Amino acid sequence: MTQQRSTAAVAEARAEVDGLLAADGQENVRSLQRAVRDTMTERAGVVRDEGGLRDGLAELDAIEARMGGLGVHPDIAGYHDLAHAFDLKSAVLAARATLETAFERRETAVRTTARLSRARPVVSGQPGMVRSRRIEREAIPPIPDDIAALMRDVSSDGKLVE
Repeated sequence: MTQQRSTAAVAEARAEVDGLLAADGQENVRSLQRAVRDTMTERAGVVRDEGGLRDGLAELDAIEARMGGLGVHPDIAGYHDLAHAFDLKSAVLAARATLETAFERRETAVRTTARLSRARPVVSGQPGMVRSRRIEREAIPPIPDDIAALMRDVSSDGKLVE
């Protein structure tokens, strides 16, 4: 049995590729990738605070604004800029999800049976958007009894916890 491709999905993907290939701005893809990497290193490491997370989100806003002036220039070596542009889009989405969920959580804790949350954050983008500003909650089903029987509290005393 063959899997049929969605003509709408293929058309949307082609339009996205064509749009990136037509991007002739002054912003360099690799410098924006570096900016995302630097932001995440500085703002979303093991040691972080609310102010740093807010600063990181503001820096991502600035990076996304700069992405509007992106220049994608295939050359004799191939379509490396195009591949980097897609990598940049996914890196920004992942960075925003990481910062927003860390900000939403506001604490770092070991999840044990007693502390298991009944909902988890879900970040979902809309077609054509790089990011979603809204964090939704998705219900987590109850833990099956046979799995719950295997769970036990683990002490975090004297351990680095992330």
